[in-house]
Amino acid sequence: MKLRLQFNSIRLRLKRSEVEQFVRTGRLEEKIIFGDTGDDALHYVLEATEEISSPRAGFNAGGIHVQVPAKMALRWASGSEIGIEGDQPAGNKMRLRIIIEKDFACLDGTEEQNFDTFPNPLAGTKC
Repeated sequence: MKLRLQFNSIRLRLKRSEVEQFVRTGRLEEKIIFGDTGDDALHYVLEATEEISSPRAGFNAGGIHVQVPAKMALRWASGSEIGIEGDQPAGNKMRLRIIIEKDFACLDGTEEQNFDTFPNPLAGTKC
């Protein structure tokens, strides 16, 4: 699961096997280790839940926790939708944008880079 943070947005991109695992378990977790101990890590979690009606995200000492409605996640995972998007208040009249997407193959990527990705809908098109 790829994590991209950019001004007031969180974007998670999932490969095919990760989408399958997410459907089976309702949860994915990754971490980025910064130091010699497991304590020096940023965890990021994607979770499907029946308890919410739109995507939401939170931050705590352990990292980032993104939740999506379970029905929305299942429809996205099993259909042709590219992503799930939402936003939430972020204080001081700002909004936090939340995006969960299927990870498509890069058009100029290597086989290794594109392993386990979704077929790119632009593959085979000419500019």
